[in-house]
Amino acid sequence: MADVNRQGPTPSRRGNEPIAPLTNGNRRGTVPIRRNVEDHRDPYIPEESYRGTVICRECHAVHANERWSLDEKIYKEALRLPEVRYVTCPACQKLNDKQPGGIVTLTSDFIPEHREEILNLIRNEDVRARNVNPLERVMEIREDGREIVVTTTNEKLAQRLGRAVHRAYNGHVEYQWLDDSKQARVNWSR
Repeated sequence: MADVNRQGPTPSRRGNEPIAPLTNGNRRGTVPIRRNVEDHRDPYIPEESYRGTVICRECHAVHANERWSLDEKIYKEALRLPEVRYVTCPACQKLNDKQPGGIVTLTSDFIPEHREEILNLIRNEDVRARNVNPLERVMEIREDGREIVVTTTNEKLAQRLGRAVHRAYNGHVEYQWLDDSKQARVNWSR
């Protein structure tokens, strides 16, 4: 079984939050999942919810009924509404400001040989995450021989990518959170 470790202080308010179990087929391990993500406010998410229907002027995500959606049908319906406001959604703001919520570093001699497989896995997870929550996006993928660095708009997608790579290729994965923000660092090696 692969080794899964956690670095840094326990990110819980109480300091003793349990580590969530991860089930992977017949393998069972533990992966630390940050339980208090709401404790660290994301400066890109407005404190008060948007009123009415809002469309992102860059990605065309629609905010209605207190959630963002990238559904083309919802977008076309929103365009017909009389009072639509245009804003830049939090994900596009982070992309423009180059402020990642997560950084995933994959390091291995295994990477050059399996580069396309790994990149496809990352892209597929990005699409799945975006379909559920359009604010979760891969910002950038940088490659350098035996290393791939992926930046994401939030910490949840970084964790998700770390779990997906670990599930597919085993290895060693570490999850770290900065104390004063929601930013996560995920390091995978094999």
